[in-house]
Parts: sequence; structure tokens; C-alpha cells
Amino acid sequence: MNEQEVAVQINQMVQFIRKEAEEKANEIKAAAQEEYTIQKQTLVEAEKAKIRKEYERKRSQIDTKKAIESSTQLNTARLKVLQAQQDAIDQAIENARSFLPQVCQNAAEYKKLILELLVQAIKRFGSKSTLKVRCLQRDSGVVTECIEPARAQYQSATSTPAPAVTVDMAAPLAGSMGGVIVATSDGKIICDNTLDARLAIVAKQALPELRKVLFPETQNLIKV
Repeated sequence: MNEQEVAVQINQMVQFIRKEAEEKANEIKAAAQEEYTIQKQTLVEAEKAKIRKEYERKRSQIDTKKAIESSTQLNTARLKVLQAQQDAIDQAIENARSFLPQVCQNAAEYKKLILELLVQAIKRFGSKSTLKVRCLQRDSGVVTECIEPARAQYQSATSTPAPAVTVDMAAPLAGSMGGVIVATSDGKIICDNTLDARLAIVAKQALPELRKVLFPETQNLIKV
């Protein structure tokens, strides 16, 4: 084999090695590109998931804040309405209280009322009780006049002897519109039948109806 043939053969070998190297390099480059694409896609998806999670977290915080603010505003509105209703009810009761002095101005009607209050109170006690009646100093006379008629009504209604009843002159009522307080002699059992107490009882019993009359439009608007 002459030098020319050797040179040709060497050149062929170099070309073959170069081709193999290029193919291998291309394979490595393709593999690297594929790995890079996969890693890039993985990172991109991870970042997307992170962003979506952060977005959901912030949206949840906003929704929660809005819900709390809405609830707070609603509760505040409810409280304002309820307070306004209570103020109106208190005013209505106070207006009724302002008429109580007029009850005492009609002597005949007031005496009848005192008798009814005494009978109602005495019925709460046993026939063997000894009772004392407290009243306004100005009412001591009319109360004294009503004691025996009240005892008679008690006896007629219960068919039992009426308890002993006297006016407690030593402890007259003060700060009351009228009416009576009946208690056992030891003061352990008390029946408050003053006009003030009766008004409070009536106001409490009539409160649901009073709300319907005063605030019909809010019955289904605000639930308490």
C-alpha cells in the first residue's frame, strides 16, 4: 500500500470518527434539550401552581374579610333598629305612665281600683295570714275604707275566713303613682300591686303585641 492509499484510508477513518462524534454530540444535545424542556416545564408548572395557590389564598382572605364586614354591618344595622324599637317602646310605656296620675283624680274610680288591687293581693295569701298594707300617705284613708270590703270579697270567693289586714301607717310608700303593696307581718312575702308594678307587668305581657303594632314592617326583616 503506497502513501496515497494510506492517506485515503486515514482520511476515511477520520471522516468516520468525525461523523460518529457529530452523531453522538447531536444525541447528547438532543437529550440535553429534552431534559431542559422537561425541567423548564416542571418549573413553569410549579410556579403556576404556586401562583394559583397564592391567588386562591388571597381570594379566600378577601372573601372572608368581605363576609366578616358584611356580617358586622348587618349586625350593626340590626342593633340600631332594635335600639330604635326599644326606644320607641320605652317612650310608649313612659307615655302610658304619664297618664297614671289621671287615674287617681277620679275618686270613685280610684277607690274601685284600690279595692280590686287589695282583693287580688289578699288572694295570694292564706286565710290565716296577718297582712299589712303599704300605700301612699294620701291614700291611707281610701285604702282603710276598702279593707273590709276586700276581706268580704275574699271570704265570698274562697269560702274561708279572710286574713287580718291593716294599713301600715309607719311605712308609707314614696315615689309611687299609687296602688298598694301587701305583705305578711314579717315582710317575708310581698305582693306589689302598685300602679307602677301593674304597668310594668302589663307592658311585659303586651310587649309582643306592642312590637307588632309599632313595627309591622320589621317583623320579617330582622329576627332577634
